[in-house]
Amino acid sequence: MQNLQQFAMSSNGDRWFLGKRAGDGEAIVLHRANPSSGGHETETLVADFLNIRPFGPEREALIELLGVGDDAGDPKQESYTSSSQ
Repeated sequence: MQNLQQFAMSSNGDRWFLGKRAGDGEAIVLHRANPSSGGHETETLVADFLNIRPFGPEREALIELLGVGDDAGDPKQESYTSSSQ
């Protein structure tokens, strides 16, 4: 994982980072659970992360960081796509 930039933190200490996966450079979201729950880390591709429902404040924080519009309100748009970025 390279170039991690934290963009959200929950009240229980979970944190979300935007970064690039080593090797292929794919943009990913790293979720790091709080230490008391084990600190487990999960990597998710950015487009997949933006489609995870229910939408949470960490999604909004990522959209703000990326500087892209939120097309989830469009009833014709079934998912967040790379063309939205």
